Amino acid sequence: MIRKLIYIGIVVFAAIQVSAQEYNIGVRAGQNYSTTRGPAEQGEELGFSGGFHFGINFSYNFTDDFALRTELLYMQNGYSQKYVGDSYYMIRLNDGGITFENGNLDMTLENSNAYLQIPISGHLRLTRKWELFGGVYVGMLIGPTGRGRLSFESTDNPDDIFFNQSLDFAYYGDEAGEIITFGNTPAVVLVEGQDVVIPKVVGAYYQYLQKDGNLFNFLDAGVSAGIAYYFNRGFYLSVKGDFGLLDMTNNRMDRSLITLNPDNTLLLREDKDAHLGIQASFGFKF
Repeated sequence: MIRKLIYIGIVVFAAIQVSAQEYNIGVRAGQNYSTTRGPAEQGEELGFSGGFHFGINFSYNFTDDFALRTELLYMQNGYSQKYVGDSYYMIRLNDGGITFENGNLDMTLENSNAYLQIPISGHLRLTRKWELFGGVYVGMLIGPTGRGRLSFESTDNPDDIFFNQSLDFAYYGDEAGEIITFGNTPAVVLVEGQDVVIPKVVGAYYQYLQKDGNLFNFLDAGVSAGIAYYFNRGFYLSVKGDFGLLDMTNNRMDRSLITLNPDNTLLLREDKDAHLGIQASFGFKF
């Protein structure tokens, strides 16, 4: 009986060891910086925005030096946007009509887009400490938001039309023309002989008469590559770059900040705004 128990114990231990050699489950978390590679308009600056990521992964080890890994990550991507220059502002009149005022716009906006990301990558161990990896990823957008402010001063009526405004964008939930709050002391401007109240805080699509989808597309995908340094057998530090291949923005809602169409409708931008990101992570594999 004792011999049988010893034999069973040896078999179980050997099976565990083989399984540990073939498979690994791990966790990874850290900081990431991202932006968009889309073309900027004159007066527009696009920069990096900070976020974080965390998730779990599963690796299949083909050999001691090569493995295939898939992950499920919560990822905060985004970008900063600054615009200073000639622009326009759609003012909603008291009778329900609208008018477009030309002027100078000074705007800053931080976009933060939360994704569920699934990377698949091959991992090559160069030495006991160093590892190279690369592959592809797909991301599904679950929570795009933006925060910022703007100042506007009319070119034709600078003494009557000038104001500051806060931007509180929930790109999935906001509707066309949505006002978040008028505030305790809203700005009042003189337009065509009437006093018009300008909201203190507006949503993502306040400057739109109608909404044709959301500004950011649901799906993102691209390629990635990176390097990892192992402090010991399981604990590592990695740096990874993501290079998006799809347009992050919906061209039916991506408006120009500089000018309008001749018929005073929004001029839409037919361009490609692709993701670019850098991740620094601490991870552990079991």
